[in-house]
Amino acid sequence: MELNSARLAAWEARSEVQNRAQKITDHYGQVVTQRGLQERTLTPRFILLHTLGHLLINELVFACGYSSASLRERLYISTAAGREMAGLLIYTAAGDSEGTMGGLVRMARPDNLRSVFAAALSGARWCSTDPVCMDAYEKGQGSDSCNLAACHGCALLPETSCEEFNRFLDRGLVVGTLTDPLLGYFSQ
Repeated sequence: MELNSARLAAWEARSEVQNRAQKITDHYGQVVTQRGLQERTLTPRFILLHTLGHLLINELVFACGYSSASLRERLYISTAAGREMAGLLIYTAAGDSEGTMGGLVRMARPDNLRSVFAAALSGARWCSTDPVCMDAYEKGQGSDSCNLAACHGCALLPETSCEEFNRFLDRGLVVGTLTDPLLGYFSQ
């Protein structure tokens, strides 16, 4: 799937969206300094699509019966001029009987995908550990405190399913927060 580029650009330009994404970048910056890792810019677009991928995988586990470890994400994200991308691919990495029935492919049909998408967004509005999960803004949570509103109750996946090892996630940028319900790309 790919997000609408004009709507995404307008959302990304909002200062409150930039500030929230910057919080994750700041947390990661501390890790970079401590461990000598390569610096990187974590854009709102990246955090949004990455978190959305996790939410959809968690919903697809229920909708098609795959184990969460057998589904993976591939992120296609760029803000380079003329090469803008905002796409997401969810695929099965299992070569066994779990991946032979075509359930995941069937879920990509518009009617099926719409219901999975709606259920994933609805489920993201409240985590079983809220308000604690959603209020992790200042300190962050998860690996190296590089997540905001994302925990094992809502958005984390098995490490093998995630390109970023369960870092750089935030439900707040997807569906809004308790204090700013209109912050998220899918708030409305």
